[in-house]
Amino acid sequence: MKNILFPTDFSQNADNALNYAIDIAAKTKGVLILFHAYSVQLIDPNMPAEIYLSAYQEEEKTAKENLEDLKKRIIESNRDENGNHLFDVEAVVSQGLIVDEAVSMIDEFKIDLVIMGTHGATGLTELILGSNTASLIEKSPVPVLAIPQNALSKSIENIVYAYDDIKANMISFQRLLKFAAIFDSEIILLHIIESGSNTEEKNKREFENIKNSVGSDKIKLALVMEENVLEGINDFINKNETDVLAMAIKKRTLLDKIFSRSITKKMAYHTKIPLLALHKV
Repeated sequence: MKNILFPTDFSQNADNALNYAIDIAAKTKGVLILFHAYSVQLIDPNMPAEIYLSAYQEEEKTAKENLEDLKKRIIESNRDENGNHLFDVEAVVSQGLIVDEAVSMIDEFKIDLVIMGTHGATGLTELILGSNTASLIEKSPVPVLAIPQNALSKSIENIVYAYDDIKANMISFQRLLKFAAIFDSEIILLHIIESGSNTEEKNKREFENIKNSVGSDKIKLALVMEENVLEGINDFINKNETDVLAMAIKKRTLLDKIFSRSITKKMAYHTKIPLLALHKV
């Protein structure tokens, strides 16, 4: 995971997520691409074109200055004992909606990982307005590391991977292994067994096959009986040392989105620890 995209709105929450991005970029000796998307709302359709153009140019100028300042601060504060840069930093400003522009950036710059902050909207606000982070999680073809507002930046030693069918999601799991290798993290495979389900032995057999194929003693299995999957996941991470929660998601149809919220998308709002979203393929 060498190419890291960091979308920012220059907020305090974004600064918190930046700590994770810097740490990962330093460990991988990769490229950290700072990204800001801006847009100018046309409030009055009768507004003269020159006024709109002036507002557009001013917004672009401010965005570029802020992003360049951030780039300089990162470069100057991340050097080894010999004064060499620990990683490369680029800054890109784009006009448009942040999620659409970020998806284009992922393709253009061959991004391996997106890291961004999430504010954690709830209730009606969550349902109607949604979240840029949650939307990007759904649309991004690469893993997205979502950092909650109050998460403390620290070394990622323990990753809990909540899964439904790990055999069907092996590509997502392989991506998780690459991420875990950055920190030499322990991975706990967490499966919530709902009431009336008898899949304990099946999951144990699959786990042994996966552990043998990976050849790592840093992979463990946790099976939890719980009627509600979301509650089971939250209860487990609250009771166990967890630095990152990882989950796999899939593309959803319009009816799915209207009538049944994605569990992973919900976790982007409710978790108090970083969430690594991996796409099912």
